[in-house]
Amino acid sequence: MKGKLRHLFFDLDHTLWDFETNSNATLSELFTEYRLEEHGLFDLDGFMTVYKEINHSLWDQYNRNQLGKEELRNRRFRDTFNRLGLEEIHHPFDFSDQYIHRCTLKPALFPGAHEVLTELQKRYSMSIITNGFPESQHRKMTASGLLPYFDHLIISEEVGFAKPHPGIFQAALDRSGTATEEVIMIGDNLHADIEGAQKAGITAIWFNPDKNPGPKEPLLQIHDLNTLLELI
Repeated sequence: MKGKLRHLFFDLDHTLWDFETNSNATLSELFTEYRLEEHGLFDLDGFMTVYKEINHSLWDQYNRNQLGKEELRNRRFRDTFNRLGLEEIHHPFDFSDQYIHRCTLKPALFPGAHEVLTELQKRYSMSIITNGFPESQHRKMTASGLLPYFDHLIISEEVGFAKPHPGIFQAALDRSGTATEEVIMIGDNLHADIEGAQKAGITAIWFNPDKNPGPKEPLLQIHDLNTLLELI
């Protein structure tokens, strides 16, 4: 695998930036500050369970080009509050804005991220390919200390294509000045990151920290970032 390899493409959320940890911390803060438990028959765990289900579904639709950025942002908390039976009069009007601002400033990364990237940077140049929104992704990269490791930040909204569309991978190849056989994509999402990269002719490594069952076809996968140093 190391033959012609000279550049690495990384997904950001759920691969390097620990979305669950950062999101959970932010939701917990806001749940307490907005005193949501006083206005509905649910607790923090119930709130998070419903929110995560709705947010995951909406992001899946976004990644499949079935809804836009503003609809995703507007609906994820509104739908959560409605599902939980919270009357509209008690909906915190700026909850979504506060969540976006605070969450994107949280610094938690997956274990070993800095150490692994420091070592990989000695061997390869690297880029981020993400379907996240520009203002959020730039803040995450800065707050978590990831920015110095990467030469390019390829964001779907800026290039006009979202993973798994081959257009975003081609944009990354063009920006990094590399060919398909010279790069590897590392990401957690089987549809957006792995299938997308493979359809663009790029070798992919599935980051699968929860050891979820994968496809029947053989697939390169890792359960922690440190394994990358042995694999590539």
